[in-house]
Amino acid sequence: MFDRIIRNKVRMGNFETTDQDMLSIRSLLQFPAGPFSVADFCAGSGHPLELLLEESSGVGFAIEPNEQKYLELRSRIPFALFGGYEQCRISRDTFRLMYLNPPYDTDSETVDAKVERKEKRFLRHLMQYVAVDGILVYNIPRGRMTKDIVAMLVSNLDDIHVFQSHDDTYHQVYAIGRKRKEKFHDRDAVQRILDLMEEGSSLERLPIQGEPLFKVLAGNVNPKYFRSSHMDVDQVCEVSVNSQLTKRGMEWTTPKKPAARLQPLLPDKEMHRVLRMASGRLNGKVGRGPMLHVLKGIVKKEISQTVLEQRNETIITDTEIFKITFKTVDRLGIIRTLQG
Repeated sequence: MFDRIIRNKVRMGNFETTDQDMLSIRSLLQFPAGPFSVADFCAGSGHPLELLLEESSGVGFAIEPNEQKYLELRSRIPFALFGGYEQCRISRDTFRLMYLNPPYDTDSETVDAKVERKEKRFLRHLMQYVAVDGILVYNIPRGRMTKDIVAMLVSNLDDIHVFQSHDDTYHQVYAIGRKRKEKFHDRDAVQRILDLMEEGSSLERLPIQGEPLFKVLAGNVNPKYFRSSHMDVDQVCEVSVNSQLTKRGMEWTTPKKPAARLQPLLPDKEMHRVLRMASGRLNGKVGRGPMLHVLKGIVKKEISQTVLEQRNETIITDTEIFKITFKTVDRLGIIRTLQG
């Protein structure tokens, strides 16, 4: 791949793990025979996670904020969410294995920048979702493995191993460890890892291991919470079509015997179309491609009362006002309200 294209991908926060690195990581892990949960909350197209899970009983849970990458991701990983992890509700202390490849932060590189780097923020926020005794694989450029990040890894993980990537484009390193129940700060372990990060020090590349270093535990494949605030229209439609409620509703609204006399169809004028939408007849999936959205029409009746005082009588007039409201949700999960 041309260097310019690689750098553009990095600027967009997207530099996916190579197959060689992922196969090496897999050789370090002993997978159980039963189902186990694996998370990747910056999953890109999902290919690295798919490769990690290949020929195993692992169940993948992934999140991706880029729409184009998300469409690839959901075709590969059974439980995929659109959006950032900040926009998702996720059960804590759940996942048996987490692969964390955070976006590279070029916005906080200046000396004057006071914003917490994305690599550190991802680690700090996402560590809570790894189960106790779960395995974390953390992948960042070697120059980003600073003292504060190493201290966070050492405080939360036991038996940390650090390896160098086979791809020298951005000098990535992998820190792999098992999450402990209680935090413990080991200064000697922090210094040992920092010494390895120094320029000129020798760091072992990811090996193809004959004997795995870490055993992944089974279980936790049905988290209580794993959903995004962004709605995937296609998935909602699929769930809706296959739901028992939809099937019963179709049975209730479909006549068992055809009507003896059919009403003629009205001409499809704009007002007729608006009335059908407002009455809820067109609720559901509307449009195609980039125009795909979900429509919901609602009509509410309000009564406006006017009082006219005359010399000999009081005239009270009630006026019925019908307010039409349309709500739409597009494929990005954006909700819009139109009211007339």
